[in-house]
Amino acid sequence: MSLLKAYLLKSSTQRALSRKPGEKGFSLIELVVVIAVLAVLTAIALPNFLGVSEDASARTAQQGLLNAFKECKVLWARNKRTNSSEFAPPAITDWAIIAQDASANYGTAPSYSAQPQSGDAGVRCFQNTASRDIYAVPSDNDKFPTFKILADGTKWCETGDDANSETFNIGCAGTGDYDEVQGWE
Repeated sequence: MSLLKAYLLKSSTQRALSRKPGEKGFSLIELVVVIAVLAVLTAIALPNFLGVSEDASARTAQQGLLNAFKECKVLWARNKRTNSSEFAPPAITDWAIIAQDASANYGTAPSYSAQPQSGDAGVRCFQNTASRDIYAVPSDNDKFPTFKILADGTKWCETGDDANSETFNIGCAGTGDYDEVQGWE
């Protein structure tokens, strides 16, 4: 009995036994405040997370385009500057890697529906031994720009339609205006 008596006389036991039944848990006001704080934090963070997937898609297209350009340079270095020097383009969801004859006309980017060189199986780096420009063309040009690497290695970013002005220059250097040609990072 002395153990029970000693236990009951402890100050921590006395505090636990002296609580009223309604004193445990959170009050309704405390719960509402916590939910309000979480809602504010979510409202601040959510737009940042939504833009991450779009930026990742643009960065993936840029990397695929760089890889295609490097593959063409390897073929050039190996002296395989023939019309049959082609390779399978990287598979990038919602993007097409396309090569076209080199030109200084920056406003004529190919469309996503363009097939690689008239039914060929891949990207053809050369046309009559001349280097070609390589494009990463989005399926949704209302959202993404067309990335381009000229035959000389210059990078260009051709912004798409202005339907979604919040995202049409993702991955482009600076904050260009509609249809402005600029470099990419």
